[in-house]
Amino acid sequence: MTAIVGFTDKKNNTTWIGSDSLGSNGFSKAVQTNPKCFHNDTLKNVIMGSTSTFRHIDLLKYSEILFPEIDKYKVKENEINIDHKYMVKTFIPNLVNLFQQHIVTELEKDRGANFLIGVDGKLFQIQPDYSVLEAKDGYDAVGCGEYAALGSLYSTTKYCPKFTPAQHITAALESAEKNCCGVQRPFHIINTKNDEVITVE
Repeated sequence: MTAIVGFTDKKNNTTWIGSDSLGSNGFSKAVQTNPKCFHNDTLKNVIMGSTSTFRHIDLLKYSEILFPEIDKYKVKENEINIDHKYMVKTFIPNLVNLFQQHIVTELEKDRGANFLIGVDGKLFQIQPDYSVLEAKDGYDAVGCGEYAALGSLYSTTKYCPKFTPAQHITAALESAEKNCCGVQRPFHIINTKNDEVITVE
């Protein structure tokens, strides 16, 4: 289930993430009220969008241990200098800790999650084995709607240069919904600059 789409606006140093709202076990489904994309509860200019389970989503949203040394990385106007090195050396060990303590599973390999995280104008993908990816294209997608969304993002960035980040994401989510049985609106779209939530019914 799920389509999570991320898009970076380098000009304005902002990252956007959008998500669908479907919860499913493969047999039944229900639209969920808790969005799959959200601001981190501790650092409001860090946004995430997660696949995997809703338990993973809850932990990512409310955990207070993911950025314990963040004061060292603060710069002007409360922007945070989180780069690939920080993600690998600080964020990932904290994430492993969090999931080992609070995710119940028989297999260690099942503890990880696949999600996107945005801070300022950066977009990272965290894979289930805790790899950290940062796509050169400036956009990414995860979930069962990943391929349909990435195809849409390629097309809109190439042929629709006047699209806003929200329009790129909406088109990608619509493509995923059209082509994947595990994706369903409403779509929610957020960004790293403010608390605005765009909802597409």
